[in-house]
Amino acid sequence: MTEIGIAVAAIALMIWLFLKENTRRGNKTVRAYLFMKALEEGRSVEEANAAAQIDPKAIPKRDIHATMAYLQEHHRGRQGPLLKKAEAAGLKW
Repeated sequence: MTEIGIAVAAIALMIWLFLKENTRRGNKTVRAYLFMKALEEGRSVEEANAAAQIDPKAIPKRDIHATMAYLQEHHRGRQGPLLKKAEAAGLKW
């Protein structure tokens, strides 16, 4: 019985870690999108960084959906290229 409990606990921990990392990466992606959008609107790097400073718990759904659409249109739905592009342009985490 103890082995089953340990296995269930280990699986639950793995799922929790996966979801936590997935959420963290999603927040970074939305911030990168907001940063790049601000740059495209003609803002300076400092202003774009300020625009990307958002509370992860208060990200509007419209920003999440806009980020997903942007990823599909520009990066075939992949987050990595957007994160690298934003970092290269001056995004500060």
